[in-house]
Amino acid sequence: MQPSLLILAILVGGFVFGNLARVIVPGSQRLTWSETTLVGIAGAGVGGVAVNLATPDVDATSFRWGTMLGVLGGSILVLLVVNFVMNRLGIRKPEEEHLTAAELVTAGESHTVEFKQTARWNAHTEGRDPNVELVIAKTVAGFLNADGGTLLIGVDDDGHAVGLDDDLGLMKRPDLDRYELWLADHLERCLGKPALRGVAVSFENVDGEEVCRLDVEPAPDPVFLDEPGGSREADMYVRMGNSTRKLLTDEAFEYSKHHWA
Repeated sequence: MQPSLLILAILVGGFVFGNLARVIVPGSQRLTWSETTLVGIAGAGVGGVAVNLATPDVDATSFRWGTMLGVLGGSILVLLVVNFVMNRLGIRKPEEEHLTAAELVTAGESHTVEFKQTARWNAHTEGRDPNVELVIAKTVAGFLNADGGTLLIGVDDDGHAVGLDDDLGLMKRPDLDRYELWLADHLERCLGKPALRGVAVSFENVDGEEVCRLDVEPAPDPVFLDEPGGSREADMYVRMGNSTRKLLTDEAFEYSKHHWA
């Protein structure tokens, strides 16, 4: 085969198997088309080696289906590793900041994207729950103290837009303006006014449902959380991987020393 045709075959194969892996693997794959192609090419190498090791006495030309499955499996493995590394290191591509809410839902949760089904309503007790409200403040604090991010309210953990009807039903006048005012007041009580300068609230329609979007910028200084009506404990929450975690006093001191150095 001519070198040009061989290169073309490798690129086409990488594109096909890389995109097949993206379809099969659930969750977030923040990759460009070229990166997806590279995943497919790397997966072909991994899968090909695995097939040869597993069947050393079988001619590759007579084992085409097994080879193709091996290449696909290798592509899936490489994609999983890439996703893990990107989420672990908190890699946030600049273009992600300009994605629509629908595109963020399709991509899935990550170090910089979080879904919450409600901000006030507890689906189990079927009523207002201060703990649910507090989780929203903790998530925003986690983004502020890390690399920023986007919180979508009205999207369940499986990435389905469910809307804001349950939360709005708790208000005397259920409209989005009052919802935004409540949210700003709630975050101000928990995090303080200065922290709100890094939080932008908007609403977008996803699959016919209204979703509340909070775009959070990294804070220039540490942000601490106090529970409304509780003791002023000034807890620090930080986004780590795909979750928001509370730091102990010594951990918060050490983290602040390096993060805001």
